[in-house]
Amino acid sequence: MILTISKTALLSAMIFQAKADVRYYLNGICFAPDKKLYSTDGHRAFIGEHETDGLEDRIIVAIKGAKPSKFDKASIDTDTGNVAYLDEHGSRVGAGLCEVIDGRFPDIDHIASNFKSKPTDEIGFNDGYLADIEKAAKLYNPKFCGIKIKPNGNTEASIVEFNSAFGNGTLVIMPMRL
Repeated sequence: MILTISKTALLSAMIFQAKADVRYYLNGICFAPDKKLYSTDGHRAFIGEHETDGLEDRIIVAIKGAKPSKFDKASIDTDTGNVAYLDEHGSRVGAGLCEVIDGRFPDIDHIASNFKSKPTDEIGFNDGYLADIEKAAKLYNPKFCGIKIKPNGNTEASIVEFNSAFGNGTLVIMPMRL
């Protein structure tokens, strides 16, 4: 199966995926049939979009190695384990390796769809997580890297939305007790 994903969605998902977690299935990016893309480290979860048509079941893919800095899309071949990084004209500008992870990814979309916004006077977040949110916001819109935060009280997950003309992303982030 060939999975196609934009640079913005791929790099954003990789920011929020687990790295060397004992829950091995979190160390990858989940491609869902409804063109949704998921990654999580257990404290925050990214929901983005991919461009693959004809996907029948969820596939978790771990992408290995360095990524080139200038590419427009990535084409991931799950059968051969190869990743082709393509420019805006479809020419290959880099290559990498990937691995399909056999596991069951958490149902992150269920968490985001049951969100109910509750007002709060204060909320605490891990500042390292906020720095990662800024990285993703710059990927979605480098000139005006704004985000929309929807709090859900100070003990429930909040939603952060990234918007651009080329795609949208959502982050579900757990607050921190202060």
